[in-house]
Amino acid sequence: MQPSPNPPQSQFPQAAENPFASTEAQAELKKRELIQAYNTIGSSFYSIAVFSLINSIVNYFQGGIYFPVGLGITQLIDALSSLFQQEAPQAGTIFLAVNAGLNLVILLLVALFGFFIKKQIKWLIPVGIVLYLLDGLLVLMFRDYLGAGFHGYFLYRIWLSWQTIRSLAKTTLAPSVIEPL
Repeated sequence: MQPSPNPPQSQFPQAAENPFASTEAQAELKKRELIQAYNTIGSSFYSIAVFSLINSIVNYFQGGIYFPVGLGITQLIDALSSLFQQEAPQAGTIFLAVNAGLNLVILLLVALFGFFIKKQIKWLIPVGIVLYLLDGLLVLMFRDYLGAGFHGYFLYRIWLSWQTIRSLAKTTLAPSVIEPL
């Protein structure tokens, strides 16, 4: 059996070592690839926060749709708030305020993950992966297989970008090349 002529491609174009390109040009290509990987992960966290916010707003207006990329924890908070409002209508405003406050804190935290990852704070990536994985397990616990599938897909895309960042960190880039913009 012969090896495949086309090896699997990474999510990002690899900055190939070109013996004819200058060291500065190779470093610039690697820098751009690194920035793209960080931006991809940061944008993923932004997307998660935005879709979670939309889910909460739709839930507040008792809509029948949701985005499976959104956080399961905010959906759980929304459902509990709705349940408590039905059980104690006289305290409905309090439950709504607590719901909005908790969701706001969670969504702000996810958006901050996206912001600081785009600023190349590398240690936030594995922390974000673990937290989103736990959220995916929560979604799976409630048998939302579509939501769990989207969580898995986003985790996979984040993981690919993180592997790109880790592999580029092992290369011989000058420290000034990997400084954030």
